[in-house]
Amino acid sequence: MGERALAAPDAGSIQFACRSEKLPGSTPAHIDIGVERWSPKDPEGDPEKLTDAYATVVHSFALAMAKELRCENDGGLESRPVLDPA
Repeated sequence: MGERALAAPDAGSIQFACRSEKLPGSTPAHIDIGVERWSPKDPEGDPEKLTDAYATVVHSFALAMAKELRCENDGGLESRPVLDPA
């Protein structure tokens, strides 16, 4: 899932490298995307399911961005998120 991916019951982040004609420079741009819950309360629900949900959301957004930027090889992102811990 990119160069780096993290997920928790209240947040998810992903970093991927993008080489594209739409981006300046000869080296790949490193793009970081994060999503998080903004609430003082702890999230309710199954922590594993919430973690998978945040991983899925951040992966989907990153893949859409990689496709929009026309990154080579979709920035190394798989077509579906990998939800198994490394």
